[in-house]
This record gives sequence, C-alpha cells and structure tokens, in this order.
Amino acid sequence: MAQKRQARKQPTSKQPAKKQPPGTRIWERRRGWLLFQVANPAAAATRVSDLFCAGGDHFVVIRADVVRGSGFNLVVPLDAAANTWASAVRLIETVVGAPAVATARVLSHHPAVPHRAPCFVTRTEYTLHPLREYDPPGRHPKSPGANPWG
Repeated sequence: MAQKRQARKQPTSKQPAKKQPPGTRIWERRRGWLLFQVANPAAAATRVSDLFCAGGDHFVVIRADVVRGSGFNLVVPLDAAANTWASAVRLIETVVGAPAVATARVLSHHPAVPHRAPCFVTRTEYTLHPLREYDPPGRHPKSPGANPWG
C-alpha cells in the first residue's frame, strides 16, 4: 500500500516575503565611500587617520584620500558591520567636522570577495569564496589596524 505524503505547511503570513537583490544575502557588512567637501581636506584626513585602528571588528576605516576634480575633496572608504554602519558614518562625520555630501555603498563586488584589500571578510564570505589569504576570516591582515606602521 502506498504511503501518503504529508503536505508541507505554507506560511500563514499575509505579507509577501522580502526579496533581496541578488548577491546581498551573504553580506553581513556594508562597504562604501563617504564623500566630503571640506575647507581643509588634509587636516580632516589627518583627523580621520585616528580612526584607522579604532573600530575593531565593528568598522574599518580603510584610509582617507584627499582628491581633486569633482564636487568633493575627501574620500573615506568604510567597511562596517551592517548594524554599525550608521553609527560609523556619524562618527566619521563628527571627526571630519562636516556631513558627507554623498555616500556610495557597494551593492556587489567583482570578484565577490574584495581581493587583496584592507577589509573585513565574514565567515560566510570565506566559506563561499575560500581564498587562502583570508584564512582565518575577519579583519584582513593588510588592514591599517593590523599593519605595524599603523
């Protein structure tokens, strides 16, 4: 006699499941650039450099670049845990002394893990893209917080 298959129970929620853009389910961190227009970008960059080792695993201020040729003159790349992104942005804005004129957040990386860059690689990212230089996962060894020169 054939056995009856039990039907799977469907969720009873009336709200549709939230769809995430492709490739975003694994990102437990947010990465991007804060763009500033300040009167003295070199002085602001020096103040930002005090944050290079400050964030631990919560956020990584990668560097502060003084630039020319656009509507901003200071660029600060940031890598932060998703739940601390907003507070890290506010901290950088406080140190710079001005709000960011724009924030460019990364939606996808090519290659999928930011290769050979100062950053934080999560265990999920490492599991999906096991590259030897990221073993163990966490703050990348070449990041400012790990470099002996700061």
